[in-house]
Amino acid sequence: MSFEGHSAAEISDRLSSTVIYLQDSSVTVEGLCVYGTPWTGYRYSPATAFTLPFSELNDKVWSRIPSNTQVLVTHSPPCDIMDDPHCSIGCKDLRNTVHQRVKLVSPLTVFLHFDM
Repeated sequence: MSFEGHSAAEISDRLSSTVIYLQDSSVTVEGLCVYGTPWTGYRYSPATAFTLPFSELNDKVWSRIPSNTQVLVTHSPPCDIMDDPHCSIGCKDLRNTVHQRVKLVSPLTVFLHFDM
């Protein structure tokens, strides 16, 4: 919530110089292409930073993930991967992107929000 309304540059300026902030961008680390995106599907929560309706995520966010991404860092999980059985937080379109278009290492997806 503290990043809401701030540009990627403003957010980066607020972080330690040892942090690489990825907002719909990538970096190569140790030979691996790492792509990060903070977006998540809108859910009933007071936290609205980086949220879109699930129906808009594929065209506006997931379709921009480069196909050469080897490590993907997202805020929410792909549907059915560390998500609850009803996919209330996970995104079906993100799952399709991970399985069909992006060639992840092993595959490796790191996400920061999940239900258990």
